[in-house]
Amino acid sequence: MRRFISLFLMLLLAACGSEKSADHSSAVRSEAKALTVSIDTVLSRLDRAKYQEGELLVKFRTGVIQASAAKLHQKTGSSVIKRFAMISDLEHIKLPASLSVREAISFYMSNPNVEYAEPNYIKHFRRTVNDPLFNLQWALLNTGQLAGATPGSDISATAAWDIGTGSADMVIAVIDTGIDSGHPDLSANVWTNPVDGSINGVDEDGNGKTDDIHGWNFVSNNNTIMDDNGHGTHVSGIAGASGNNSRGVSGLMWQVKLMPLKILDAAGNGTIADEIAAIQYALDKHVRIMNASFTGGDYSQAEFDAINAAKQAGSLLITAAGNGIDGVTGTNNDTTGAYPANYALSNIISVASTDQGDRRSLFSNYGLNSVHVGAPGEEILSTYPAILAPSGYLYESGTSMSAPYVSALAGLLMSQYSHFTASQVRGTILRYVDSLPSLQGATITGGRVNAFRALSSLLPPSEYSLSTQPAGTVRLTWKDNAAGEDGYMVERKAGSGLYTAVASLPANASEFTDSSLSDGISYSYRIKAFNSLPNPPETAGIPAVSAVAELTSIIPLNVPTGLQAAAISSSGITVSWTDNSTAEEGYEIERKDPSGGFLKIATTGPNSTSFTDSGLSPQTTYTYHVRAFNSVAGNSAYSNDVSVTTFSVSQSGTGGGGGGGGCSIGSRKNTVLTAADGIVMLIPLLITLIARRKRN
Repeated sequence: MRRFISLFLMLLLAACGSEKSADHSSAVRSEAKALTVSIDTVLSRLDRAKYQEGELLVKFRTGVIQASAAKLHQKTGSSVIKRFAMISDLEHIKLPASLSVREAISFYMSNPNVEYAEPNYIKHFRRTVNDPLFNLQWALLNTGQLAGATPGSDISATAAWDIGTGSADMVIAVIDTGIDSGHPDLSANVWTNPVDGSINGVDEDGNGKTDDIHGWNFVSNNNTIMDDNGHGTHVSGIAGASGNNSRGVSGLMWQVKLMPLKILDAAGNGTIADEIAAIQYALDKHVRIMNASFTGGDYSQAEFDAINAAKQAGSLLITAAGNGIDGVTGTNNDTTGAYPANYALSNIISVASTDQGDRRSLFSNYGLNSVHVGAPGEEILSTYPAILAPSGYLYESGTSMSAPYVSALAGLLMSQYSHFTASQVRGTILRYVDSLPSLQGATITGGRVNAFRALSSLLPPSEYSLSTQPAGTVRLTWKDNAAGEDGYMVERKAGSGLYTAVASLPANASEFTDSSLSDGISYSYRIKAFNSLPNPPETAGIPAVSAVAELTSIIPLNVPTGLQAAAISSSGITVSWTDNSTAEEGYEIERKDPSGGFLKIATTGPNSTSFTDSGLSPQTTYTYHVRAFNSVAGNSAYSNDVSVTTFSVSQSGTGGGGGGGGCSIGSRKNTVLTAADGIVMLIPLLITLIARRKRN
């Protein structure tokens, strides 16, 4: 019967095990099918979503032990940033620089222990734009509002505005047909001469142009900058129509100062001489961005020299690539040439036109070696003089419309990164583009400008902190805000010395530990994101860094250790310790007697390791501790406490002041001798006990 029951139980267990295995196998097959769909779904979102590079959110299945998750992270070289109490088994992880987000998702989601893995998507506050015609400005936010449009084929202006909308201190010279300075969408953003700002017949700034309040008309050589063609006003609205003012349209820069420099007449014609004079005017006013939405003529050495002078002064010239010889079909600037776009100068950005589907406009010139970048230029709604368009707004097309988007982007960058040079601004625009098939082989960058990518590329670190760890170690942490950095640089200086680089970290880094520092010294750190930017036609790139986060830490003085004390007489005690500090200015010795607390009794110089205390009472127990100090770090922690009893007067006399021959029972310094004395005292008792045992 017992054997029968045992056999029954074994069969029952086997059946249960078989049933469980079958269910598990079925679940795995079902799960695998769902997993494939999930991978495809997540990966399909990567091309159209913005996410934090170098990070992932990984959700492990319920019941997966943390050790298994850790092994998976170890295989990829990833580390856990944080876990979430409200979502069990969800981990925010940091990826190594060598592993892309796409690769990491494929790796993690192919593991059966992972429920899902997805990017750390970037969320943005979106400014509400109340300009009534904004919904027609597809170049700023393309929702598919025009025929043939592709939603998202825009310059990501709304995302860029979450970072910055411009500055009233930024001036863009519009070298064109003038500006309707009274236009309600432009008047607040038209430049005013800070020196010669009133009509009084006096040339207050001494530039030979009397009462040039808002700029200059080089065609008529007077201060009438009214646009009699419409082109300059349209260009100006694209760059800097007042944004979010409940009127008309929005410029890419909401706050800016537009300087009208009229060199083109009512028919749109002008001369190189007037162009050169306008460039000189802008440089005299320290303008760093000039918009030149015009082409024409052949190579001119004088024009080249003027733009080169602007380069030497640190100013950019953003120019239209041109609209083909016939204005209908674009031509190759590499072979035909269009000026000033074709000058091989590193302060020029030549701009082609793209349409609402991210296609190169049919009319737009192109050139793999001469046209830098694309920007929207087709069916662009912008401001227009009311005398020419009663509504004050008009649609226009052309590379002339593309250039001011790039000029305004340069203005946003200079406002956000005030420490950038013109070359760094230009390089940022050219590096952080949206690559387009239509511009591959047609422009140097192969892409259309992206205001958000450019503006967010080197945002400075924030939420930075510094903590001092044991053994001369400092840990720095910060929030990585940059979206396009090549890495982070950490610099350090000791005291009032000079900063030197101590670490170059990969992109997305957010912490650094500095070790083997000297104690008692103040260390300052600078953390900055960095990248390398293109600078065509030069082959060498140019470096750029973010604004700097600066922190300071004082390394505590090392604590003296191994404090010992020995009585040398009835009135004297010597204390000694190990000097562990490299920067102390001295040591403080403190003493406590039986009737009170610790009091400082002496100060020694640097590198000292002992002190003799005198004038003490006989046969009295004293306790000591010491600490290092300097003027930078203050005081170290205290050493260990040590207690010792002075000799009696008779002990001092017998031992010649050295304590020899005195009773050492109770002395912390003579623990071994005290034990020996106790054993000696017990010997007679032991002998007596042994004798009694023998008698018994």
